[in-house]
Amino acid sequence: MPSVAPTVRSTRYQHAINTLVAKRSEISGAIRFKGADLAHQLQHIDAVLLILGYKGDPSLIVPLRRTPSRFRKGELYRLILRHEAEGSASNRETATRIAQAKGWDTALVKPLMNNIKTAKGWRRRRAEAVGHDSRPQE
Repeated sequence: MPSVAPTVRSTRYQHAINTLVAKRSEISGAIRFKGADLAHQLQHIDAVLLILGYKGDPSLIVPLRRTPSRFRKGELYRLILRHEAEGSASNRETATRIAQAKGWDTALVKPLMNNIKTAKGWRRRRAEAVGHDSRPQE
């Protein structure tokens, strides 16, 4: 009786494994958060992950939750600059003005304040990395 070759796992499938992990996360997120009927797809992805040598339990991969973007690229920061130039003193006031200009419910002011804070911090860090100092010189 011929002997079976030993199974050798290598890192040569790492790219495929990473892609499948991302796809499994996306599909399980669609199932969990949108109620999609794709459970049979997860079985196939899990099987391929195990064949390629994925170490770990595929069912423990965190589902991906995509949130729709409310703004186009760069739109939020342009709105922030415009409303601050018009006299907005705080993030809350800026968020309120943006929500009113877009015709949104006032319940979005708080999440919008967080988005404004994040956008300002991101822009500041980016300017510092490039070498532009956004703070006034003393």
